Amino acid sequence: EMCDRAAEYFTLRKPMVMGSSSTYAQTMYNLFTCPDFRAGKTASNETFKKLNIPLHPTRGIANMLQDQVSPVMVKGYRPGEGIDADRFPTTRVVSNVEDLHIQLSKSTARTTTFTKFARGTASYEDYIKELRGQLDQQGGGWVTVAPRDTAQQGNDSESAAVTNISRQNAEIWAEKAGCVGYEIGGAQYQAGLIRGFDPAMIMQLGLPYNMPAHSLQRSQYVNGLAELPTSIRQPLFDATAKVVANHYRPGVGVGGTWVPWHPYNFHAGNFFDEATGYSGQDETTGELLKAKCIPMPNWVFSPKFPLEALKKWTGRQIDMFSASGLQLHQVRIKNPGQGADWTADAIWAHVKTIVSVFKERSMPPPIVYIHNHDFNGQGGHIGADLFRKAQAEGFNTLVIDSAYRKNGTHNDNTVLTAALKLSSEQQESLVEYNYNQQAIEEVLCRFDSRTSQMTPWNSDWAGGTEGSDIRIAKEYNLDIRKINSAKEVATEVFPLERAVTPFSEYKLRLGIAIMIEPALQPKTADAVRKWVNGGGKLKVGGDVLVGLKRWETLGPKTPEVDKLLANMSDELAAAMSQSSKLIGPVDLPSSFTTAQIHTALGYQQKGLDFATAQAKGTDLSPLLLAPHVLHAKPRSLKAGTTFELLMDPTNPSKKAQIEFGGFGVAPNKDIVLNFMHEGQNMQVSMPDPDAAISASSASGTRKAEPGNPHHLGTVVPGELLSYSVNIGDVLKAGQPLCVLESMKMEMKISVPDEMDGLQVKALPCKGRTKEKQGDILAPGDLLLEMQES
Repeated sequence: EMCDRAAEYFTLRKPMVMGSSSTYAQTMYNLFTCPDFRAGKTASNETFKKLNIPLHPTRGIANMLQDQVSPVMVKGYRPGEGIDADRFPTTRVVSNVEDLHIQLSKSTARTTTFTKFARGTASYEDYIKELRGQLDQQGGGWVTVAPRDTAQQGNDSESAAVTNISRQNAEIWAEKAGCVGYEIGGAQYQAGLIRGFDPAMIMQLGLPYNMPAHSLQRSQYVNGLAELPTSIRQPLFDATAKVVANHYRPGVGVGGTWVPWHPYNFHAGNFFDEATGYSGQDETTGELLKAKCIPMPNWVFSPKFPLEALKKWTGRQIDMFSASGLQLHQVRIKNPGQGADWTADAIWAHVKTIVSVFKERSMPPPIVYIHNHDFNGQGGHIGADLFRKAQAEGFNTLVIDSAYRKNGTHNDNTVLTAALKLSSEQQESLVEYNYNQQAIEEVLCRFDSRTSQMTPWNSDWAGGTEGSDIRIAKEYNLDIRKINSAKEVATEVFPLERAVTPFSEYKLRLGIAIMIEPALQPKTADAVRKWVNGGGKLKVGGDVLVGLKRWETLGPKTPEVDKLLANMSDELAAAMSQSSKLIGPVDLPSSFTTAQIHTALGYQQKGLDFATAQAKGTDLSPLLLAPHVLHAKPRSLKAGTTFELLMDPTNPSKKAQIEFGGFGVAPNKDIVLNFMHEGQNMQVSMPDPDAAISASSASGTRKAEPGNPHHLGTVVPGELLSYSVNIGDVLKAGQPLCVLESMKMEMKISVPDEMDGLQVKALPCKGRTKEKQGDILAPGDLLLEMQES
């Protein structure tokens, strides 16, 4: 009893609401809740062995304002990556998002049968029954891909901080307009993590109250580019199921019942090995079902994939669900781009193939979801024609992805839904949803690439890459006009079908490698074939080589694929051996929460590093509810602006209301920021970033001298992880030189032929350590200094 009272006491007094707390209270709480101590098994001289002293104190509002909010308000969020990267949102745009957040927070979303299923008071079959009834009444339905996919294609995947307000908009207005799902995940999580946000929290903020969240999952690659084995995937899916279940059913969790988690599980090549029965997609679907999740199997659309393979695929999905005690109701056809082959007739042929398998099994017609991007303004019209074809044959369970009017990346939902039987109330709600969503995404204008000329109207390429392609072109000092040509050449020589993650990433990197190889001229498919067949290598990461080696696609392989792998056999062998570096459950601290387990296993080393460092307060997660603060021009936020902060990394409902009081200047010329919370004023001061700083020209990375044969300049930009040579070594052409992390992949750089026989004089850059990031190198930075041996 005394221990219980002490634990309660130290819980109640732990953090001061307005300020930093020490680790004392948490330490004492840990002691009084320790089973051995409570059982009297701890001697007085052993107390410190049981203390479990936290490394960092609990963070309060003052800490967050000082360390996580004020630096962004003064110095700004990351650099813009759009067509006009300096175009910050205007005061009007910022105020519109603030006002909309207030309005939506005061509104109440309608309860649906999905709400009851998510909360455990209705069954999955109850939800499906209501969904079928709604689709039958409307003649079909739609899923909103805004902001996850609209921002991925149009704003360099900057959707993390607008997913909460966009989810509210979807719950309140899109649901009333016939919308039956909200897309999240994929690059939204991955990019969010890289930019300082908690991917588990992004996921939770994207879970709607009254419709399912459909999170993209890349088969055995899950949310990243590294292939994860079952020994990691299963505990990852178990942790994900717990996070989602606890969100909807606090205190109950999974409880042996189906979890309202419906990820789009797809494999870029729809790969299935007839000889062994292996399919990465099938394996992960089975693992998700085992975790009590309900994935939605995806068939990746390509005219190069035969319908007979689609028929067999459909049968396998039905059988897997049946083996798990669940009837398959929903499948999806995913076109990662658009292309000239994307026609209503072609899509309908695919839908009828799927439907025929369900009919042969005497099952109810499937609910078939359709996804595509829109490169030529015809996407919405093709979708509307598809609705009409389906309705003419009595098939009303078709659901097509779309986004708000004139979004510039996906099907226009007003064009699409013109083929549905929406009531006047639904149509009015659609207009309201569209106005709101457009206002929300305007705050991302520094990353806007929607008017980019990079992707041709008839491209088969994945549509979600334009924003990142512009950024990558800048990193490599490439003309953005050449990016599409690079991708087309790589696709012709290395035809991994189809161009969706991770295959799109592989082919983009192959295209970039072709463009940056000076000796490879001209930049044509024939020249690349000649280069590879002549023994040439390409500067690509190990993941690309492994992907080419595995060749998990239904499309045929060219001779150049095997020849490149033979030319880069050492690099391939090193990449194939990297599986031992994967983070598994045994590598995680016992103190990790379920969300931290999800982050560490799902995103591997970067996820583990983030989860471990989160208590330090170095991330930007508190600002996930405040996009109008995060994206505002530095030192421009007007006094009186209100926003919310996330206070607890494990609880998205724990928020703090903040009012900004304006900027000021301290006597020492520091910038002063004034805040108010619950009637209490707070003041934070920061050095003026524009003030004159000590100009030490010795700092910074040196540039390689053009024409100097003893200087090796950086070609592939990225973070230096490590050197593979030491000072004094005599270099041998082709031997490992260093390892860089570039474009989310580890890339091993070899000694070029012209450096053969030279001696290493200096290693001018610093590699990554446990404590510090390695030097970030740009093209032309001095990577190695040599001398005659």
